[in-house]
Amino acid sequence: MSESEVLIIGGGISGLATAWWLAQQGIEVEVWETAERPGGKIRSSQEAGYLSERAAGMLVNFRPQVNQLIRLAGLASCKQSRNDLLNRYVVHQGQLSSVPMRIPAMAMSPLWSWRGKLRMLAEILIPRGGTADESVSRFITRRLGREIMETAIDPFITGTLASDPDLASAQAVLPRLTELEQRYGSITLGMLINRVLKRHRANRAETFSFSGGMSDLVNSLASTQGIHLRTGLRATGITRGEGGWRVTGESIQGQYRKVASQLIISTPAYTAAGLLDPLDRRLASRLAGIEYASVAVVHMGLRRDRIAHPLDGTGFLVPRREPLGFNGNLWMSNLFPGRAPAGHTLLTTYLGGMRNPAQVEQTDPQMVSGLLADLAPLLGIRGEPGYLRIDRHPRALPLYHGDYLRRTSEIRALLATHPGLHLCANYLDGVSVRERIHQGLQTARQITESLGESRLTRQSPLLSPDPILE
Repeated sequence: MSESEVLIIGGGISGLATAWWLAQQGIEVEVWETAERPGGKIRSSQEAGYLSERAAGMLVNFRPQVNQLIRLAGLASCKQSRNDLLNRYVVHQGQLSSVPMRIPAMAMSPLWSWRGKLRMLAEILIPRGGTADESVSRFITRRLGREIMETAIDPFITGTLASDPDLASAQAVLPRLTELEQRYGSITLGMLINRVLKRHRANRAETFSFSGGMSDLVNSLASTQGIHLRTGLRATGITRGEGGWRVTGESIQGQYRKVASQLIISTPAYTAAGLLDPLDRRLASRLAGIEYASVAVVHMGLRRDRIAHPLDGTGFLVPRREPLGFNGNLWMSNLFPGRAPAGHTLLTTYLGGMRNPAQVEQTDPQMVSGLLADLAPLLGIRGEPGYLRIDRHPRALPLYHGDYLRRTSEIRALLATHPGLHLCANYLDGVSVRERIHQGLQTARQITESLGESRLTRQSPLLSPDPILE
């Protein structure tokens, strides 16, 4: 039975990011990944001249530490930034309408009636309110009105998070907006005060990917010196012993055992629940109660001259009130170079989630025919795609629904009774790649503190608290 200081179960972006931050401190980390490759659902595919993504296609960042990781991991040279001047579209009354990003343009937009615009401008007069368990729908409707909720926020929640705004926790899903209300009594007033006092982040928001796709990030982290990755190894049991955490695993080579003083479980909540049930049934029960949504991603490659729309934007999202069978469509070859052969374009469509869970179970022909029937009128598509790939992800995205905040508070309290045990995954603290990297940093800070300052290379700025973020 081998021993080490840190063992991470799960080689997705959360586990790899944590391992990377620890490796920068000279702490050796072993990572077990059940699949034959790391990265979890993140994977870039090169086929027939198209570069497509199975899951996350980009990183939206405003955190300085994420930029720090990109630079130190040697990824700056292959970073590809999105053009911020591209339009953002939403389906409105059966057509694509540009979503204005600035207040003056919002006043002229046909997306909202004059009543809806006046209701939005009156937000500054609405008294502070709400409850800890308030849903996204109730929060946005209360602050900004129903039109903003239905046209702008609903497609964001359903399209990017596969969630249901009527059930999603506003504090968990929209923490920056709910914090503005609690601190200043108004979202609008809070934004104005922060602008006047220049309390904006040191980094402006930036959206980017890499020349080889998001797999560049995964591969760079996994190959970091000090990270020992074992693929095809599934954890099967966890016990607490005198020497630390004793973990057993299985691979095609047979059974494997390891002892570690610090154990990080970076798997989906339902997998973590199965591993922890013999150790702490209450903790396992709380984890098992976290819901997940299944999604499907359809990649279509077409000749550019077969699409009438100018494709002068990032893509579009679909509000629930529009009778379409998908959640959103990204124009990937418009976002980043090298995503499609010359004279062609790559369209990536997201289906399923809480809005249309049965779609993930459709056959490929059913899914593609229905999708083309919806897309063709919107984009002016003629003919069939020359390239097609479908990625299905059962139980893909955790849902921050209902009593999510109370449940995760109980999970953290129960976890605190098991020193040296850590949970680091997308069912806590946000599902985006940005938040996965940041949570990895927070977990690494906890572990270095647990191991003692003598283990550190003298108060490294990498793991020092950042007043901008904290």
